[in-house]
Amino acid sequence: MPALSQTRAYVALVAIAALWGSYPATAKLALEDFPPFFLAAVRCTIASGLLVLLLARAGADATRGLGAPALLASVVLGLTGIWGSTQFSYVAIYYTTAGNAVILQAATPVMVALGARFYLGERLLLHQWLGVAVSVFGVLLVVTSGRLAALRVEELRPGDFITLASLVGWSIYTVYGKRVLGRLSSALATTGAYVAGTLMILPTALVAAPFFPAPRLHSLTAWAVVLYQSVLGAAAHVWWYRAVDVVGPSRSAVFLNLQPLVGIALAATLLREPIGVWQILGGAAVLAGVGLTTRRSRVP
Repeated sequence: MPALSQTRAYVALVAIAALWGSYPATAKLALEDFPPFFLAAVRCTIASGLLVLLLARAGADATRGLGAPALLASVVLGLTGIWGSTQFSYVAIYYTTAGNAVILQAATPVMVALGARFYLGERLLLHQWLGVAVSVFGVLLVVTSGRLAALRVEELRPGDFITLASLVGWSIYTVYGKRVLGRLSSALATTGAYVAGTLMILPTALVAAPFFPAPRLHSLTAWAVVLYQSVLGAAAHVWWYRAVDVVGPSRSAVFLNLQPLVGIALAATLLREPIGVWQILGGAAVLAGVGLTTRRSRVP
């Protein structure tokens, strides 16, 4: 594949963020008929097959670096980005609202920035640490519906915390992937991650099956969501890594700020989910914190 220009990388990031922003609402539709682990297994199996075909057609340059180190990198990326993030994001949406899920996912740039600080050695300035604190406050507003002191434990949504845990996996996937792209193409890294992650998801889905309702395989809506998210999602993962390689992980993560705008709009229109004042205030705090965390000071 030809290298991306910076302009094309930015366009790709906008499209990817809009696509991923639609995932919680559309996944919620599919989860009415497919349990979360089954949905993840079917989607990732289709996406893995598609990516393998694309990689086979991409030529020798796309498979550069194929070998034992690439296998290890694929296992790490599959464990964090596919098994740990993609799979459990469905579990999270199953146990919370699509609106909450997409607002909490807006904290991803903060987690990526922290990961880049501790793994890649990128320095965070004082205003960036302040952004981390503001984002954490926004997350707490969303999770507790503004009742920071009076909320009872049984009123908390487990899906909110699963969402945050899945974001840790995605942050590792993004930050670790920046180094992987120094020796592997984005197509090989993404395909390896999907195949390795899917091989981990399939046994997980079998173990989890007795704890959820059986899938209604005749659901056209669920299958439409599966195809939408697997085909476009697989392509988006490839383009995500190509864009990260051009503009860097922290700057790429800023574009994910578009996700809550798309996600909240779809949650309200497709699912008729009410969007409360604490979700709006919490989302605004998260985005303000992201803006501070990802802003770089100008160097004379």
